[in-house]
Amino acid sequence: MNVLLFLFFIFCLLSFLILGKPAFYLITGIFMTLVLFLVAIYFISLDFPVLPIFLVILLALTGIILFYTNGYNKKTKLAFFCSIVTFILMTVFIFFLTKNIAIAGFTPEEIDELATMNFAVSLPYQSLTVLLIIMSMAGAVIDASMAVASSLYELRYQGQLISSKTLFQSSMKVVKEILGSSIHTLFFAFVANNLALIFWFSDLHYSFEILLNSKAFVAEFLTSILAGLMTVATLPFTAYIGAKYFTQ
Repeated sequence: MNVLLFLFFIFCLLSFLILGKPAFYLITGIFMTLVLFLVAIYFISLDFPVLPIFLVILLALTGIILFYTNGYNKKTKLAFFCSIVTFILMTVFIFFLTKNIAIAGFTPEEIDELATMNFAVSLPYQSLTVLLIIMSMAGAVIDASMAVASSLYELRYQGQLISSKTLFQSSMKVVKEILGSSIHTLFFAFVANNLALIFWFSDLHYSFEILLNSKAFVAEFLTSILAGLMTVATLPFTAYIGAKYFTQ
């Protein structure tokens, strides 16, 4: 048996043992997201604009993760709204940021390996860079928004009847706890994903000045910083909107 198939079998088995019936929605949701990505790649190959296609895919992906996997309720509706608003605002911000920093396209370190390939492709690398940054942090944003929405729901409907201001103040205590763990998770992910790159720069004896001007390092570091920024922005935003929504 292939190792990947064996690991997938273990994943399915543990999912059903721990979650029970909801594991079916979790696993089928993964396949649905895979189909969405294949559809997006197909449309891009037909010269459709990259950003609009993937924003629609991201909208559908968020809906699958929240509504199909977790059910259609007040918590998922709140998390969906806050996630989509964050994605739209950050897409505009990241587009102008990456344009000024000029990190789109291949790095000088990659050119030698790609020298035999044809670079004349009709793809906007600026849009692809924005897309990669957004998609790399989409999971963290959705998870953070859902965590705050669930906490708000429990505070509102499992306790005493409280005002929106009191609910927001209580939820901010939860936000601070989630924020600490989320930032550390993103930092460890950055280090783990770029450990080989860091050792490579060390072997090349890059100075600190060259490192700060290296497109490869700046692109990865910027992705990590923006992921943290989106998570930080999502948590209080979800808490504020949720406090208003749950006390209507």
